[in-house]
Amino acid sequence: MSYTSIRQDVVTELEIKKSRFITWVSPVSSQSEAEQKISASRQRWPGATHYCFAWITRDPLMERCSDDGEPSGTAGVPILTVLKNSGLGNILTVVVRYFGGTLLGASGLVRAYSDSTRHALEQADIVNYENGLLINLIIEYTDFGLIQHRFLSAPEVSTQGIEYGEQVTISATLSLTSWAKWEREITEMTSGRAKYQIIAERIVAV
Repeated sequence: MSYTSIRQDVVTELEIKKSRFITWVSPVSSQSEAEQKISASRQRWPGATHYCFAWITRDPLMERCSDDGEPSGTAGVPILTVLKNSGLGNILTVVVRYFGGTLLGASGLVRAYSDSTRHALEQADIVNYENGLLINLIIEYTDFGLIQHRFLSAPEVSTQGIEYGEQVTISATLSLTSWAKWEREITEMTSGRAKYQIIAERIVAV
């Protein structure tokens, strides 16, 4: 599975005719995670008039949205439409509105919620995700310098930890495609001395 999403949370704010629109964009991987974050938004920004949201997950493919008391179709659907047009997945957007006293009308609300979502996405760090692995690489001390210089410094490799015992054990995550390449190269670099263990499957940024 591969998809495009955001690396980390983004919070932005727009003021439109004295109403505050606070937009929280966050990566999510499941319906339960999205629901937990939607609930958390009410604690994070208490006393708001509306907590409108939309989210999309990729595995399984699901989407939900809510107007949370705004006129039907003026908040949740516009947020969801912007997300779908962006091509992003595993993403939640909550737009928190503090009413400023001026009615925006249906078209004004659609524009406000759409613009708030787009503005937040413009600030986000967009990354591609692929199926990957968490591995343990077990090497001799004599091979560590070369592995450190070549393997650990590669941008597609994320080092999770290094343990120094009788041998050096390196924990790292990387995509399946990258591991297929590095498995061959590490075998060549260490003349077959390196051993590895696949610890778990992971979704990794590439």
